[in-house]
Amino acid sequence: MRISYSRCSTYQHCPQRYKLQYVDRLPPPRAIELEFGGAVHQALSFMFDPREVTLPSLEQVIDVFARAWQESADVGAEEERQARFEEGVRLLQRFYQGHSQREEGRSTLATEQFFSLPFDDHHLLSGRIDRVDALPDNKLEVIDYKTTRRMPPQPVMAKDAQLAIYRLAADHLYPGREVTTALVYVLHDYEMRMTQTPDFLAEKMDEIRDVITGIEVGDFEPRPGPLCDWCGYRGFCVLYRPPTVPADLAEVDIAALLREYADLDAQEKLAESRLAELKRQIHDYLDRCRAERVEGGGYLAERRTSKRLTGWDEQRLREVLLPLGLWDGVTQVSSSAVRVLLGSPQLTREQRKALEEAATYAEARSLRVKPTASAEDEETEE
Repeated sequence: MRISYSRCSTYQHCPQRYKLQYVDRLPPPRAIELEFGGAVHQALSFMFDPREVTLPSLEQVIDVFARAWQESADVGAEEERQARFEEGVRLLQRFYQGHSQREEGRSTLATEQFFSLPFDDHHLLSGRIDRVDALPDNKLEVIDYKTTRRMPPQPVMAKDAQLAIYRLAADHLYPGREVTTALVYVLHDYEMRMTQTPDFLAEKMDEIRDVITGIEVGDFEPRPGPLCDWCGYRGFCVLYRPPTVPADLAEVDIAALLREYADLDAQEKLAESRLAELKRQIHDYLDRCRAERVEGGGYLAERRTSKRLTGWDEQRLREVLLPLGLWDGVTQVSSSAVRVLLGSPQLTREQRKALEEAATYAEARSLRVKPTASAEDEETEE
């Protein structure tokens, strides 16, 4: 079996989509985001073409982007396409300014580097590396461009499976050379470099084996999620096929049920919005009266104010824990971590008190409105 990062990622997100795209071979949907990313990749590949001694001009790079973008002229509305084109020009201008002066000793060995390497004897792991740079001391850097609008947090980036595959490919293509990897988010002008450990690489390879096993046994169950609404294969998915209605349900007016549900749901949302506004007004009334309860029209409103833990003053925690040799053991300042420390026999009563004083709080106010006792009695008499 031939497996790649894109195939692996597709299966992990939704096995049903994998089947439709790679087993049933339905043409992949064309989306403006994918076309935009492809055009930017072509421009950057041209910019760092290893066959050229010098970098091309900025105008040449933008021209490559413009021609690639024009090839997808049938995708997206004209207004959106123009906005994305202008965005692409801006990001390429910014990227060119930041990367036109190469650091001494760095050179590009390859762009769009194809690889196909044996995986577990029976399979092939293939793909294309966006860029491979040679660094001083015979080192290499594998670079992957990202053109997504949303940039994930660093811990998520550090788990990037695509870079793990590219790292293995670089080891195969350039044996004996030390390899680092870099994610480049061109829309955000952000780079993150990392070196994968053997344990991390082994973990990612196990994930690929799990995917291969699922494909081989034919496990293509759909995996519904928030991306379903934007999936280009939705019209072919088993989850979205019209149901076969049994004879005993033929008289059920499903349209009426759906309509009533939607109406009630809308009313509930409207009621929630109105309740929030009423709560705000009652709190404001009590604040201005400097009161915590008020009666009127047979109802009583009363509120209570409590403290809610919001975090910890790290500087004060450090002052207490550093002399005790406990600060280095705090990998993340969190409520649970500090509570564990509060139970430590190494702390004196004064030190525990200092830890507790490092907590930060926010006031939380609850409001309760209920009939007064007199109103309840009147209802009972009626």
